[in-house]
Amino acid sequence: MNPWVERSIRLAESEGYLDKLSEIYPAERLPRRPLEESEIELIKRLYREQKGEELVRLLLKLTRKKHPFPIEHPYASLIRQKPTLISKNPKVVKKLGDILLSMEVEDIIKGCERPPDINRVMGSAFQNWLRRKFSKDYPFLAGYQLKIFQGPAFFDGKNAAIREFVKSELGIELERGRDFLFKIGDTYVLGEARFLSTSGGSQTRDLQETISFVRKTKRSNLIAIAVIDGIVWYNNTYKRMLSELEKDEPALTALILEDFLKSLE
Repeated sequence: MNPWVERSIRLAESEGYLDKLSEIYPAERLPRRPLEESEIELIKRLYREQKGEELVRLLLKLTRKKHPFPIEHPYASLIRQKPTLISKNPKVVKKLGDILLSMEVEDIIKGCERPPDINRVMGSAFQNWLRRKFSKDYPFLAGYQLKIFQGPAFFDGKNAAIREFVKSELGIELERGRDFLFKIGDTYVLGEARFLSTSGGSQTRDLQETISFVRKTKRSNLIAIAVIDGIVWYNNTYKRMLSELEKDEPALTALILEDFLKSLE
């Protein structure tokens, strides 16, 4: 078995795994996102006048200000991402409007003001922890500075910026950005961080994609690494998937990321 996977499984079964993990992923309830009084009054007016389609348009406009659509609905999510669909699909917009008008107006307002889903801020939690944990030992440097720096260091950026750097400096085309990039000597470590709280469905696809990334992206001067936590270390199917990784295909809990980086020195 991959030694980092084996060690991570043991650590997950030991005392205080979740307690320690909560320092990386605090998962605290976030504050609600209050609407402005003028926005609340406009919602109430459109609701009172039974103008469902106008109400849909207003609420979708508010999503650009980071307010959630008041109900979980697949078509609302699609239209939010591609607003031109509104004029092309009047039946769907009317259906959304009818659903909203069947609710209490107070519930619509509460839905718009609800706090962000905790799971959706896990990525930023990891980024914040990465700097807290490692900035004393390793500098975080912009692209050119990282390239010429002689010691170990992190790339100061994530996602799209990492993707651009990896393409320009290493000649590797990534399908999307990743969570961190670390350089030691002439070797780069490209990391994908995930916290999976449940099994099945999209969670399984996320793990499969992460494993594929580790296997397919590695090069002589690049180590692709999966920094994963949560149900992956308890679910037998997931543990079996991870145990099939080769020794040079690391997957590990964030709690031993520091040990992994030091092992490269």
